[in-house]
Amino acid sequence: MAPDREYDISESEADREPASDSRDPVENTGERDVSKETPGEESGRDVAGNDPGAVSVESSPADGGEDTEILQKRTKRARRKELLDLIQRKNTMLMELDKEVKKTKEDLAVKEDRLLRMAAEFENYKKRTRREWELLQKNANADLIKEIIWGIDNFDRAFANLGGAEDHIQEGIRLIHSGLMDILKKAGLMEIEAQGQKFDAQHHEAVGEIESDIEEGHVAQVLQRGYSLHNQVLRPARVLVSKKRG
Repeated sequence: MAPDREYDISESEADREPASDSRDPVENTGERDVSKETPGEESGRDVAGNDPGAVSVESSPADGGEDTEILQKRTKRARRKELLDLIQRKNTMLMELDKEVKKTKEDLAVKEDRLLRMAAEFENYKKRTRREWELLQKNANADLIKEIIWGIDNFDRAFANLGGAEDHIQEGIRLIHSGLMDILKKAGLMEIEAQGQKFDAQHHEAVGEIESDIEEGHVAQVLQRGYSLHNQVLRPARVLVSKKRG
């Protein structure tokens, strides 16, 4: 039997169109027809030619983490610098305060020394004033007592001439003399011991020498009593000094 259709043997295999396959050539081969794609859709790229699926360098999560870390480090360095500056300012303030404290202590020491000196000078002034006042009182009393002891000498003369007087008169005069001497003793008046004592030019006034049995250079006779006021000679005793018998 002869075939229904004859083929031209000059027709190439590529010009043949299979009748049994009606699928889209692109789908059949797995390839896309670029000519049918609209601009910007070729291979999923946009108009600018960028691939939306590609990850941008600037928006990369890894790069974003590095930027954050760098920012944190810069922040830490800035804070550390601020803290160091603050510490430096505090140290400078403390040093200045320490200098002020030292200067204040030195000023206080100088003022304390000055106050101590002033206190010592004032204490010496009070003592000196007290001594001068006491000395003034003593001198005032001395002038008065000097006048009084001349009256006491009259009592001594009276005692020497009371030989013929009655006993009650002598006793009365002696009581008056004793009372007056008690008052003067309370004021600081003391009689200078002279009879039989070694001659002392500071307390005795020699008016001559006399032969006696008393040791030579000692007071043989008291002519006038001597007195001291507060251990200071108010009037020396007038005496005769003993000498060897010729």
